[in-house]
Amino acid sequence: MRGKVRQASNAFTLVELVAVVAILSIIAVLVVSRVQSVVEKAKISAAERDLVTLRDAFISLDSGYLCDMRGIPGFSLGYLRIANLMTPTNLFGALDTEEIYKAGFRVDDELRVENPVGSADARKFLEWDNEAQRGWRGPYIRAWLSDFPVASAVRYKGDSTFAARGFFPPLNGLRLPDEILSGSGGCSVYGFPGEPALADPWGNPYVLQIPPAQAFEGRSADVSDEMRFNYSRVVSAGPDGILSTPCFALNLTNKWESAWSDSFKRLSRQAGREGADISARGDDIVLFLRRNDTDEGEE
Repeated sequence: MRGKVRQASNAFTLVELVAVVAILSIIAVLVVSRVQSVVEKAKISAAERDLVTLRDAFISLDSGYLCDMRGIPGFSLGYLRIANLMTPTNLFGALDTEEIYKAGFRVDDELRVENPVGSADARKFLEWDNEAQRGWRGPYIRAWLSDFPVASAVRYKGDSTFAARGFFPPLNGLRLPDEILSGSGGCSVYGFPGEPALADPWGNPYVLQIPPAQAFEGRSADVSDEMRFNYSRVVSAGPDGILSTPCFALNLTNKWESAWSDSFKRLSRQAGREGADISARGDDIVLFLRRNDTDEGEE
């Protein structure tokens, strides 16, 4: 009796199917990982280009904000923010001429009065004076991609607040306008909620860090705004969204004297750079406006 002839089958066995699926899954993971790496590198490159643009908008000798504003009596480098490139200069809490003249205005740390002593007319801070070749002729940055957030805001559901991620640093003991010292829900030294901001590729505002006078105590008998501004830098919080670069007091529970130790003063001046060690920056992207990214001892 003849045996039954078994027909050949072109179908995959279960083992073969599992193997194919496993291989495809590995390939997919590798492809996704590669794409994510390329995208992340592209975001970092975009942030670096933005920082160069911001630096040039502040200090360009041809059409920079500081070149235009420095000759105005009462102008200060001490309270500058990124928004100064998009809106009138050191006018706290008021952005249009009518409102400024109605409420008075603030220059440096003067009180709100109609005519601060030793300061130029408010219009000098709002308009270009063609005869004097001084004044504000911005915006110096055309892009306006977001508003500076409130302290309690988040980028997406489940994200930490902007305050928790360092955009509203503790400012114990600093001599700053009341608007900035009005509380965690108020203004930050980096920006006022609702004012124009330029967002980095991860949805955080770029910030301008100007180390406070405390960071220079012991290095000079006279700490000027000019000295402080020589250590200023524009910063992106980087991929993790945490503004790690130290500039102000780290811990509200510390007494002011202990918070401003010599080591923290150095960190505040140098944006976290200690010789070749920049770990204190986390993954922040930092660009100095007026100096090389080097240790003080290397200059």
